Amino acid sequence: MDIQNDIMRLEKLPCLNFSLRKAVRVLNRIYDQYLAEAGLTGGQFSILYVVHELDVATNKKLQSILVLDQTTLTRNLKPLLREGYLSSIPSVTDRRQKNLSLTPEGKAKFLEAREQWFKAQQKIYKELGPELSEQLISLSDTVVKLD
Repeated sequence: MDIQNDIMRLEKLPCLNFSLRKAVRVLNRIYDQYLAEAGLTGGQFSILYVVHELDVATNKKLQSILVLDQTTLTRNLKPLLREGYLSSIPSVTDRRQKNLSLTPEGKAKFLEAREQWFKAQQKIYKELGPELSEQLISLSDTVVKLD
């Protein structure tokens, strides 16, 4: 076996990162177009969705579930806090952590945005079809486990 030949062969393969990033940008654009009707981005909707499902979430929990670094999470949280969609209360056990929960305005915004999210979901599932949609979810789950 010639290692140099193996390296050259691998270098000719399409870049997985480049390919996935392009696909994610397209998906983000579709979701963002629909969610803009509710005044949110896909990242902001994801945060509201997780907080809605958990009732109360910490920054650390959101980072873990959404696979985000602190800087990206903070950038997405700021407008949600500023608009009054989330409340932030320091944790009793660890003052560095904040407990985030939906305000009544946040719950209403989430429900409004969820309708737009569902429309984006329908469009994408219709375009991809059930088999490719399931493969995409499976592939995404597998890639996330690499972390």
